[in-house]
Amino acid sequence: MSVNISAAFAKADRPRNGLVAIADKLVNEDLQQAEYWGVVRIKPNFFQVSAETGERTPTVKLPHIEVVLDNADIEAVRAILARRYKDRTGLEDTEPDALFDVTEDGRVVPEAGAEELLAERAEAHAAQDGQP
Repeated sequence: MSVNISAAFAKADRPRNGLVAIADKLVNEDLQQAEYWGVVRIKPNFFQVSAETGERTPTVKLPHIEVVLDNADIEAVRAILARRYKDRTGLEDTEPDALFDVTEDGRVVPEAGAEELLAERAEAHAAQDGQP
C-alpha cells in the first residue's frame, strides 16, 4: 500500500512550517549536494477509494515540521531513522547508489546505458588486439 503526502500547509499550521529556517539554502545552495534532517508530526488527512479495486489510498498531512541544524541533534535523528528503518524492513539503512554522478566541473552525468557499455567494451577489446 502506498501513502500520499499533502504538500500544502493549512493556514493554522503555517507557523509550524520549520522549513522556513532553510528557505534561503534551498534556493542558494547546490541542491545536488544538499541534505537536511528534520522532525515531523503526521496526521491522517483523507483517503481515496479506487473505483476498480476498492483499495484505499491514504493521504497524510504534516502539520508540524522542524529542521534539525545542531550536529548533536542531527546524529540523534539519524540514529532514530536508522533504527526505525531496520525495525520496519530488517535492513541496514545504507545510502542507495547514485543514479547520477557529478563531475568535477559540476555537470550531472547519468549512468552509462547498455549500448554505451557495449561500445566501451568493444573499444577495449580492439585496443588489446591492436586495432584502430
